[in-house]
Amino acid sequence: MDRLDDLTVLVEVVDSGSLSAAAQRLGLSASAVSRRLDQMENRLGTRLLARTTRRIALTDAGAGFCLRARAILAALDEAEQSLTELNEEPRGALRVTMPVMFGQMRVAPLLPPYQRRYPRVTLEASLTDRTVRLVDEGFDLAIRTGRLADSSLIARRLRPMRRRVVASPDYLERRGTPQSPPDLARHDCLTLPGGGRQDWEFLVEGRREILRPAGTFQADNLWVLRHAAVGGLGLARLADFIVEDDLRAGRLTPVLTEFEVTDEAIHAVYPATRHVSPKIRSFIEHLLAGLADRAA
Repeated sequence: MDRLDDLTVLVEVVDSGSLSAAAQRLGLSASAVSRRLDQMENRLGTRLLARTTRRIALTDAGAGFCLRARAILAALDEAEQSLTELNEEPRGALRVTMPVMFGQMRVAPLLPPYQRRYPRVTLEASLTDRTVRLVDEGFDLAIRTGRLADSSLIARRLRPMRRRVVASPDYLERRGTPQSPPDLARHDCLTLPGGGRQDWEFLVEGRREILRPAGTFQADNLWVLRHAAVGGLGLARLADFIVEDDLRAGRLTPVLTEFEVTDEAIHAVYPATRHVSPKIRSFIEHLLAGLADRAA
């Protein structure tokens, strides 16, 4: 036996209340248990147990030592459980919520291969642009874009995200290319309706500046704004995952790139627990692999 086994013997004797009961549970003889205790006390140079023919009780030194022994054994159990879960096949219901546009464009294509790889997971995907309360609404995981609000949730960064000001080459040829954010006042800007949704944020000489550009076209759907930009109606400020294919194909051109805000990202968030379940861990790793080659 090693020193961890000694701790197990001590805790078992205390919990069982007798050497014979502890010996039976440990599969040892009572004399072997007594010998282990004597050797441990001799090594430590102090009495841990006050033993009589009728009862066993911890000494003051033994009580403190036993408390630490329990903590050590609990930590060992936790480490072993965590390692076991790494090799455990993901299974069970997995409820995931995500923003509509990102879910449709980037996550939806990744769901069938995940389900094929992990057929024992029952996957439910919910697409909504509202902030879902994971615990209250029974969700295991959320994908969130932009800046994360302070919360008790655990966050895993999936990929960077930038909001790009873009326009079609035709529009820029007709109207010119803005060189700084104030130049937007002379352009048609394609915006979302309603309050702060119309705000465009820029980083100018290390300071954040908020503008509310105007134009003749608004839509409450980002994909509609993307179509309007490709069609030459004006400038749109859209997340890079929406326009990255258009940028590669030359249908859209980025402008004001030196003023882009760079502290936003796409995260997977989940409630803080002692162990991350295999189904959550596997889904996050699947997203990381699937999104890595799409990050602009």
